[in-house]
Amino acid sequence: MGKQVIIVGGGATGVSLFSRLSRVAGISTISLIDPNPVGLGTAFGTTDPLLLCNTSVDVTSMDPDGESDLLGYLAARGWPVHRDDFVPRYLIGQYCRERFLERRREAEQAGVRVRHYLTRARSMSPVGTEGYSVELADGRRITGTDVFLCLGLDRPVIPDVVRPHLGNPALATSAYPVEDLSRLSENSRVLILGSKLAAIDAALVLARSRHRVVMASGSGALPAVRTRLRRPKAPRLDTSAWKALSPDSPSLDQEVTRLLLTAVAQAANGTALRSQTSSAARSAERLAEELEIAMTGRAHWQDTIAEIIQVVNHISAGWRHTTRSAVLNRYRHLVARYISAIPVRNARLLLGHLTDGTLSVVPGIPQSVTPVADGKGWQVSWEGSTAERFDHIVCATGYHKPEIGWLPDGTLRLDGAAGTEIDLRVSSELRVCDPLTGDPERIWVLGAASHRRMAIVNYLNTAAHQSKAVAARFDVASSETTSPAGRLT
Repeated sequence: MGKQVIIVGGGATGVSLFSRLSRVAGISTISLIDPNPVGLGTAFGTTDPLLLCNTSVDVTSMDPDGESDLLGYLAARGWPVHRDDFVPRYLIGQYCRERFLERRREAEQAGVRVRHYLTRARSMSPVGTEGYSVELADGRRITGTDVFLCLGLDRPVIPDVVRPHLGNPALATSAYPVEDLSRLSENSRVLILGSKLAAIDAALVLARSRHRVVMASGSGALPAVRTRLRRPKAPRLDTSAWKALSPDSPSLDQEVTRLLLTAVAQAANGTALRSQTSSAARSAERLAEELEIAMTGRAHWQDTIAEIIQVVNHISAGWRHTTRSAVLNRYRHLVARYISAIPVRNARLLLGHLTDGTLSVVPGIPQSVTPVADGKGWQVSWEGSTAERFDHIVCATGYHKPEIGWLPDGTLRLDGAAGTEIDLRVSSELRVCDPLTGDPERIWVLGAASHRRMAIVNYLNTAAHQSKAVAARFDVASSETTSPAGRLT
């Protein structure tokens, strides 16, 4: 009897892994668990053509090597697309969905049984030496010999100021699905909590319908602007110098700054970074200046981003999770502004809405949020200013990373619920380790679920590299007979 594989999560990461595992010999069954159609997760499940992916076609591919598979997919369907283009997210959703269906047909023709459970996975536990039992949200259980956790970002961060009002119909806990925002009553005044990618999506959708929108965040800062995110033709980073970095060094920040400036200067033929960015204090002015810099080809920093992500993931993989998190927290501003920069088209639209008064961006989080007496809207108070009235509030402050952890009874929780008491250890091969022995289980984490081993995981190119490596290792080991804890029997 062949191996019975379970993939928890059917978004882009799950499809990338499925596409490779479906061609591995020795697998009899592949079960996918996801409440959405496979390929259409939070990121790419939208149908609104206004929403663009903020990574270029070149790195938004389920195959990390060679010419972008997405580029080939779009070109074959008549899309006039270039590797640097930012395409609508719905196209990437279609790409993931069609690639899954193609690979599914191939697998089934080869005798592999493929099943999709339209629900969530809650927990899992070992079943003797035979494998694992996964508990589903609908009460069913399925068993398998190997489990791959490809959980995505689907639990929104809820700011404390609005938490007491969860359930109020005038409060949206997430910017997605954006189709819900399109149903707001006309000429509404909407407060968006957040100013990064999800908040920008919400603002563009709402401003398009002529709602009056205020974006508010602690910094009030918008991401930088770029025209592309591509893999370099030749390495620019001094990888030996990056590998020599120690997270415990008191001079780490100075060393990282020097390496970053060196890389950017090399990409820009010596042009200083200060001439590639804006230091304007006001959001609209800074956005306008950075849009002009990008449009005139002076945002050279953008051509270092893909390589920086790959190198940072590689060098920090061996750091302790707490150390990696602490270091990354110090660079949160740089990550939010430059790694998560926005396409030129979005910058143009935002600037237009800022200029015509449809949109404004303010620094600071409200001190209090109170439903108005008539039950239609909110009274919002800010520090040092008078209260304002809004018709709706949208939370767009990001998503919790998937939290996976052991319970004392040996159950592995998958739903982020409180109560996990034993820290999760992940091996260099992205395998979850037994909490007592440290031996690797036949449980792998990929994509967003791998954040305890990888620094920057909300990026399809990272997930594609992981899928390739994990499937190759699985293929080599598929002839071995192992217990759930990974020990040879």
